[in-house]
Amino acid sequence: MPSDFQERLEEVERLVRDERDEVGRRAGVPFIVFTYNPADEIEVDEEVRNLIDKLEYHDQTVAAIDMRELVFNILEDRGILENVIELERRDREQLLDGLKSSLLDDGKMGKLASEIAAQAEDADTVIVYRMGILYPFASASTLMGQLETNTPDDTPIVFSYPAKVDDRSLRFLDESEGTYYRARVIGHE
Repeated sequence: MPSDFQERLEEVERLVRDERDEVGRRAGVPFIVFTYNPADEIEVDEEVRNLIDKLEYHDQTVAAIDMRELVFNILEDRGILENVIELERRDREQLLDGLKSSLLDDGKMGKLASEIAAQAEDADTVIVYRMGILYPFASASTLMGQLETNTPDDTPIVFSYPAKVDDRSLRFLDESEGTYYRARVIGHE
């Protein structure tokens, strides 16, 4: 018997394979937020990889974006990864401010959004997973806001995010991180 998140991932698969036109029809953006309990991270990670394999088996080009890997690569490319690690030990507030400006560029099209948008250009579907690394310096809502006018309208982007939906707001680690009302949310109980 499939688990709750397996059933919900099957819904994601159905949407991006068979009902692509339905993903952004009402909201105007092709975004899906798949939420899950952070305690299920390891199992969900495995199931997300299975979803990617299934989509590729059905001849979809999938941009699979591991957010942890993307964040570390950007920091390393900018030559600041070691400084970030050291700053995390000394001054967490300064670290958070620095990460916001390095990765989000103060609300403009930031480096994270730019990388996702670039990969979306050549993909049938984009799946962004391991997004917990964004907390607390960035939110899924901020990232989606930066992407909404910078990605193809016909390329679904699935955000696999360890949060729950509470009054149309995403809550990560029991803290509200804002609302992105335009995404289709496939939330957990």
